[in-house]
Amino acid sequence: MQLDSHIKTLTEFANSHLDGSDDDQFITLKLEHSLKVLENAEQIIAGEGMTGDEADLCRLAALYHDIGRFPQFKKYKTFRDRESVNHARLGVLTLRGLPLPGALPAGHWKIVRLAVAMHNAKAIRPTIPAALVAPVMVVRDADKLDIFRVILEHFSNDPPSSSAVTLNLVNEPDDYSEAVYQAVMNAGLCDYHDMRYVNDFKLLLVSWLYSLHYQTSLSLAKARNYPEQLFSLLPDDDKIRRLRDTIYPLLHYKDSRPS
Repeated sequence: MQLDSHIKTLTEFANSHLDGSDDDQFITLKLEHSLKVLENAEQIIAGEGMTGDEADLCRLAALYHDIGRFPQFKKYKTFRDRESVNHARLGVLTLRGLPLPGALPAGHWKIVRLAVAMHNAKAIRPTIPAALVAPVMVVRDADKLDIFRVILEHFSNDPPSSSAVTLNLVNEPDDYSEAVYQAVMNAGLCDYHDMRYVNDFKLLLVSWLYSLHYQTSLSLAKARNYPEQLFSLLPDDDKIRRLRDTIYPLLHYKDSRPS
């Protein structure tokens, strides 16, 4: 597989959305994110011992997973799907219309497009075809790992880099939504419709820690100190401390299971 050619294709497509305005930073952000997700996917692929076509499909799905973000932001000036369009579905349409390098079989491209379509789904049905499991789950894990990085870097800036990164949510340092907190506390899935505050987004990311599919992914998150950094960004109150004390043992248990 000509991975370098695919990287060039994505880079040129992303750069075609630059217009010399301040908005270029968001196009650049998503291109960097796409390449970082590919790097994360490579580490998961290696850690989980994936090879051959399975590994190549995971790489392509990781590289192209957010290709819909470029036309989304160009048209709507937001990354918030509720206020614009589902970027995963737009990514599938974009891939269908984009000249792509290499002679990948049509069936393989279908798997890549399905992985792109499902990468932002709230949950994945356990009945998806076996050929889809690795591309979908590698992309979802690799994407989450880099979103941790982006958000933590965002909050390390003073002031934070842009409200677009946190979906224009309300930034009240001590406030978070009870519905989001309870969902995370009960190891459930957050509903994006319940998110109002920036701290809700941080809580969503905390919930991703124990929804990572692969043990390699969790090990990477812990090695990068993401759990501690995420909790350091949340209010230091009794409820958040109780959540931390609930989650840490779960993370330790999952990361210590036999491979």
